[in-house]
Amino acid sequence: MAAAGLLARHGYHGFGLKKLSEAAGLPYGSIYHHFPGGKEEIAIAAITGTGVLSGRMIAAAPREVFATTAALFEFMAGKLGVSDFAEGCPVGTPALDGGSDVAAVRAACVAAFEVMERAYASLLADLGVDADRAREVATTVVAAYEGATILARVRQSDAPLRTVAEGMERLIRITLAEAGIGERSAPRP
Repeated sequence: MAAAGLLARHGYHGFGLKKLSEAAGLPYGSIYHHFPGGKEEIAIAAITGTGVLSGRMIAAAPREVFATTAALFEFMAGKLGVSDFAEGCPVGTPALDGGSDVAAVRAACVAAFEVMERAYASLLADLGVDADRAREVATTVVAAYEGATILARVRQSDAPLRTVAEGMERLIRITLAEAGIGERSAPRP
């Protein structure tokens, strides 16, 4: 948990083991005992864990695609507000902060984003959206979420998250209509 928070705030290169030991309240030496791979191993575990938890959250609400989408964006708006816009996504921040120049960290970021996309695509496919279209929309939602998070942090306003959340709801309504899923069978927000 402490590692994910530090990654979300400082990215991979700004994430240090001394900061982690202080944030987690652990002796510095115990970190290498549990994580002999040091910073890289800890970052990979935190990024992977974030992807798994996010995927589970998305998948936990079958037929609630609108509520799930709104919850994702609301979660980040709340997180940014509490952290004074300092703490973004534990996957997106290290991916942008040069974590992508460390192959194993980049691979963990790719895998975490894919877990989120698959969970979201599964929600849409379960509603009757074609699998290819469901994957396209899922990628769009995850990319829009990450982009809105960046804009919100830079602007120090949750307005980008709220605007993009509304846009994603419109995209999903259009996608469901294209799939022939009428208002009566589509979940309501």
